[in-house]
Amino acid sequence: MSLTLVPRSAFEAALAAASDIALGSYTLAPEGPIARALEAAADRGARVNVRLDGHPTFGHAGSGDGFAQTVVRDLTAHGVRVETTLPSEPPAHLKAAVVDGVAYLDDRNWTSRGEEAIVRDDDAADVAAIRDAIAGQPAASDSIALEKTAALAAEAATIATAPGDSIDIATESFGGCAVSAALAARAATATHVRLEVDAHVLASDRSGRERTLLAHLAAKGVEVRAVSMNAKLAVCGDRAWLGSANATYAPGPMSDWGLTTSDPAIVDALRATFARAWATGVRIG
Repeated sequence: MSLTLVPRSAFEAALAAASDIALGSYTLAPEGPIARALEAAADRGARVNVRLDGHPTFGHAGSGDGFAQTVVRDLTAHGVRVETTLPSEPPAHLKAAVVDGVAYLDDRNWTSRGEEAIVRDDDAADVAAIRDAIAGQPAASDSIALEKTAALAAEAATIATAPGDSIDIATESFGGCAVSAALAARAATATHVRLEVDAHVLASDRSGRERTLLAHLAAKGVEVRAVSMNAKLAVCGDRAWLGSANATYAPGPMSDWGLTTSDPAIVDALRATFARAWATGVRIG
């Protein structure tokens, strides 16, 4: 398996030269650079297929069905073939693309704001599985989890088995799941655990469940900070987990991705990403 972290510019350059593109996302900003790049590719005759969640919800203005319908309308006008999930189908939270036979995995919704992690993968078996997952078909890979429960299980296993006495984890939203249980267990063994959560998402926690769980972990010794970033990663010694899956309960099947790696370049980059957000975060608990 050949995995590398690449900058947004490398992904955009691949789109600009591509003849065949398949892209999946939970949502896609209608005025964002990736939507515009997809439209430009279709305009020049490239085959472009996009699959989005048909009912995204975020709790802010412009979200929900109207947001999805706007980008579908705009992409379709340029000849992009767009599919959205039906209410009866599992949510499509996967952020992935296959561009001329090379796969790209994003931890965010191909954002134009803030940091993101884009993984380039040219392994043929991985690419085939990722293409199937984008299309909403059953997908299996020996190296990448392509469903939320499996992705979080891989993250929890990375936390549980990590060597050393320090674990750093970041997630956009946080809830009771395999990951939270693994963090509590490691904190109980005197492991130094630091957890970052997205401040914007935490502020919209009307039920208070997320804050209650974070306070519970803080009482067990986990350091928690609200940060201005919604990364999804775990750095555990010489290995790391990276994905698009939030560390929250999954009530049913959901397309998502997650992988564990010991590649030093990726581990170091994720450690630096965590450190930048931690430095300006606000303590919780």
